Amino acid sequence: MLKVMLSLFFIFLYANASNAILSLTEQEQKFLKQKDFYKLCVDPQSYPFEEITTEGVYRGITADLVEKVARRLGIALEVQQVLTWDDSLKLAKSGQCDILTFITPSEETHKWLSFSDPLFSDPNVFITREEHPYIEDISTLVHESIVIPIVSDLFTRFSKEFENLVVIPVATKEEALNMVSNHKADMTIRSMIAAAYTIKKERLFNLKVAGEPEGYANVIHLSIMNDKPMFLSLLNKAIATITPEEKELSVNQHIAIVIEKGFNKEVIKYFTFGLVFLALIFMGIILWNALLRKKVAHEVEKNSAIQNKLFQASKEAEIGRIIANISHQWRGTLAKIGALNLYTLVQLKKEQPLDKALLTQQSEEIGKLLDFMSQTMQDFLEFYKPSKKIETFTLIQTLHHAISFLETKIANSSLKITYSGQTNLQLSGIKNHWVHIWLNLIDNTINAAMRRHITEPYFAITISQAEIIIHDNAGGIDPETSIMGLGIQMCQDLAKEHHATFSYKNTDVGLCARITFLN
Repeated sequence: MLKVMLSLFFIFLYANASNAILSLTEQEQKFLKQKDFYKLCVDPQSYPFEEITTEGVYRGITADLVEKVARRLGIALEVQQVLTWDDSLKLAKSGQCDILTFITPSEETHKWLSFSDPLFSDPNVFITREEHPYIEDISTLVHESIVIPIVSDLFTRFSKEFENLVVIPVATKEEALNMVSNHKADMTIRSMIAAAYTIKKERLFNLKVAGEPEGYANVIHLSIMNDKPMFLSLLNKAIATITPEEKELSVNQHIAIVIEKGFNKEVIKYFTFGLVFLALIFMGIILWNALLRKKVAHEVEKNSAIQNKLFQASKEAEIGRIIANISHQWRGTLAKIGALNLYTLVQLKKEQPLDKALLTQQSEEIGKLLDFMSQTMQDFLEFYKPSKKIETFTLIQTLHHAISFLETKIANSSLKITYSGQTNLQLSGIKNHWVHIWLNLIDNTINAAMRRHITEPYFAITISQAEIIIHDNAGGIDPETSIMGLGIQMCQDLAKEHHATFSYKNTDVGLCARITFLN
């Protein structure tokens, strides 16, 4: 009965909202009739906001609202069929999009795009496991980790603004939620609507909303090229006619909230009040989590011993890059210290006379080894600390630094790294950024070579004053998906910061990347 009443209520709202007719001047009507249809570029993989299905259907919350804007302007839309958001950006930059959705305004994007008034917004919230306390102030947390997709502007903001957190980059938002669920990170930050959808879809029932940071709302705009001010004005007029009730109806159509049997009347009343007048999704998540905890409580207790074993095994298996590499650097050093100590113990047990000069030499050697271990730890800490220090260094120094971090992985994969040309080339900039570039390229090559079972992988570098050329034989980027590796995307951004361009292409055996310095 409740479902029927709510449905009738939203249908009534929708019917009244749909009657809103946008009044246009003769000049505005003439402007819109210049085109038979307007090309729309979207993010094809961001449901429930928007996606292009395998059947080519454009759907989602944003899709519904964009369709309302178009209907009130009396224009037809043609959705550009793309596989990735990067594909949409390329079309937009080449002038093949009239309207672009789902892009965040920034200093860079304002150079070539104009942004409409907000089409839709919902808060970004912290997602943690159930046992984590509510987060009142993120700046008060110490030694906690937050995992954020590296392509998100939130990754850059949190890295700069919260030095008290360990900010871990990942490729996708789904990967971030799974890392939190599997105890590999303490929290992530995500749009509340998208989090609700993904948690339910992936059945990550040990997660909850644990706070809402101020000033981090997820706002969706429409954007167009800077040279069309009248079109922007028309879009804003249409957006202004979309009511909050229409937006709530669209959200409810794509984020199904089911009230199961077992709720008492007070709970249903409170839920309905929150659904209509307060936070639709926020209250839904709270009640949903409460219901799920009750349903799985028995199974959790029954399988607690198994879960504990699996959790412990997961912790042991998922040693992070820093711990793995520090361990590798220390292993040989500790063995040397142990050998020196064992030699002295043998002499003592056999009551042999101790040579003072030999003891002094051993102590000095142990001191040097301990200094090496300390320096190794300091190197890793300095590398992972955000840095803006401009310095002069040789390119080969950064390569050797990256190789030292990945030494174990390089050895296990049998990767052969060679370099030639102007090996003494000096650069001025942020040294760690170049180390990141090498880390991403080498790591991508290793992963691709292991995935494709390349028996003798190589990574060859040719250095000149004008450019750096990198070849590998790991098979290149998959041409069917056109998906770039996370490392390649990051290299493009870092190269741009150092007044260089990063390009790449597939060869017969692998990937050829080129870093060209701009004069």
